[in-house]
This record gives sequence, C-alpha cells and structure tokens, in this order.
Amino acid sequence: MNLSDSKPVFIQIKQWIEDHILKDEWTADYQIPSIREMSGKFRVNSNTIVRTYEKLEAEGSVYSIRGVGYFVTKDARNKIMEYRRRDFFQEELPAFLHQIDVLDIDYNDIIKLLKDENEH
Repeated sequence: MNLSDSKPVFIQIKQWIEDHILKDEWTADYQIPSIREMSGKFRVNSNTIVRTYEKLEAEGSVYSIRGVGYFVTKDARNKIMEYRRRDFFQEELPAFLHQIDVLDIDYNDIIKLLKDENEH
C-alpha cells in the first residue's frame, strides 16, 4: 500500500486493516499485527498506529487485551460493511454521478464498462 496525501495517514492504514477484515483474511479473534510491526511496515511513527487502533477499537472493529495486542471483534465485518456502504451511497456515489453528468458521459458506456469488468 502506498500512502498518499489525499487522506490522513491513520485513516489510510485503518482502511487497509478494514479491507483485510472485509475480504475475510482477518476474521473474528484474529490478532492483528502489533503496533511495532505496523509502524515498521508503513514507516510511520508508532503514535500513528496507536491512533489507528484506538479509532478501530472505538468503532467496535477491534478489541485489545492489555499486554497481548489487538484482535478482530466478532461483528467487525458487518460493522465495517454497514458504514462503508453508507459512506459510499452518501458521498462517493453522488460525486461519481455528478462527474458523469458534468463530463456528459453516456450511462450506457458506464454499464458496458461494468459488464466488461465483471467478466474478468
């Protein structure tokens, strides 16, 4: 994953972790990488990872066991899916549709592209 300037780093790392959960790579009670591992992987200050994990914990996606680490909660996937879909329909899709309108893109071209992509 390449970190960009478009979003805060801790949000990008949070989404990377959530992607692992959404793809069922990290399931309930899976111990996610340590703060030290993650700060090394992403070459960021450990405080950034602490902030990421605290945000995930506050949202109910992970829980911590003091001195052991952070683990995926049983309903993490459903919680993440619910708010990501809500954000998609409230923020990303309207922006996408606006661009289609502004650029005068034919909806049939979009449908064809989606069908072609789905076949691969």
